[in-house]
Amino acid sequence: MQRGRKADTPGAKEARGTLRPFRDAGKTEIIVPGLPPVQPDYLTAEAIDVWHEVLPRAMATGVTEIDSAMFARYCSLEALVRKAFNAGDVPPPAAYLTVLRQHEELLRIAGPKSRVAGGSKNANDGTNGNPFARNGHRAR
Repeated sequence: MQRGRKADTPGAKEARGTLRPFRDAGKTEIIVPGLPPVQPDYLTAEAIDVWHEVLPRAMATGVTEIDSAMFARYCSLEALVRKAFNAGDVPPPAAYLTVLRQHEELLRIAGPKSRVAGGSKNANDGTNGNPFARNGHRAR
């Protein structure tokens, strides 16, 4: 491999508006679409409802066939938690909620990326919690 920055794909250049056909004439781009997760047959009716409800969001974040087992576990657990909340007698165990949140983060359906990974922000002033964030940068 050559040193330096790797060349952008023709699709990225076309999206940016900088594609030059005479330079990229011999390049080909292989696009492999991800297959959707495969729904297992052991899911309950409630878990299947969760599956159909959350699948479009999950597919938008990049969940593919490889993630089928984890997505099925997420749907089953979400169905159990919803059932416990709807019953109203006893709240679901805290362990269920913790594992559910972990699955949402792994599947990237928990919300904005800043919630899952990223810098912590102070709630009161919106600044970064890192006192060394400005090191090496001049004041504007």
